[in-house]
Amino acid sequence: MVSEKETPGGKAKPETAVAPAPTPAPEAVTAALETTTASTSEAAPEATPAAPVSTEAQAAEIIRKHVLLSAAAGVIPLNFVDTAALAVVQLRLLKELSELHGVDFRGDIGRSAVGTLFATVAPTALGGSLLGSMAFNMALRSVPVIGTVTRLATQPAFNSAFTYALGKVFQQHFASGGTFLTFQPEKVKTYFREKFEEARRRKGATPEAAPAAA
Repeated sequence: MVSEKETPGGKAKPETAVAPAPTPAPEAVTAALETTTASTSEAAPEATPAAPVSTEAQAAEIIRKHVLLSAAAGVIPLNFVDTAALAVVQLRLLKELSELHGVDFRGDIGRSAVGTLFATVAPTALGGSLLGSMAFNMALRSVPVIGTVTRLATQPAFNSAFTYALGKVFQQHFASGGTFLTFQPEKVKTYFREKFEEARRRKGATPEAAPAAA
C-alpha cells in the first residue's frame, strides 16, 4: 500500500507501508529446536564414566596394606605382644580377602593355615643355625640394645615376606572359587615358598607397593 506524505518542499512523497513479518508455525519452531538440540548433543563430548576398580587391584591394595602393618608389628618392643599383633593383622588380611570374594570367613581355619604355612618357610628363614633357632632368637631379643637391634634388623622383613606370601596364596585360592573349607595348605606350599622368597629378594622393599603392577 502506497500513501503520500507532504514534505517541507511542498510535494508529497510516496510512502511504502512495511508489512509485518509472518509468525512461524509452531511445528516449524519445534522442528528447529529439535535440530539445534541434536546438533549440540553431537558436538558435546560424552562424559566418560570412571573405570571400576578390578577385584585383582583391590586385593593387591589389601595385601599391601597388611604387609605394612605386619612390618610395624615386628618393631613392637614387647615379646609375645608383637607376635599377637602379627596374628591379628594376618587374620584381618584373610577376612578382608574373603569378604572381597564373597567367601564366609573362618578364623579357626585361617589360624590353622597360617601355622602350617609358617612351618613351610621356617627352616629356610631360620637357616637351622644357632642364631636361627626360635629359642635363641627369643632369648636374644630380651637382651637390652642387642635384642632391639636384632628385632629391628630381622623381624619386620620376615613379617612382611610371610604376610605377602600368605595374601597371595589366599587371593589365588579365593579368585579360583575356593573357600576356607576347601583350602588345602599342602597343595599351595610350593607357591607360598615362591612368593615368600620373592618378597625376601626385594631387600626391604615393600611388596605390592604399586597396585597397578599387581
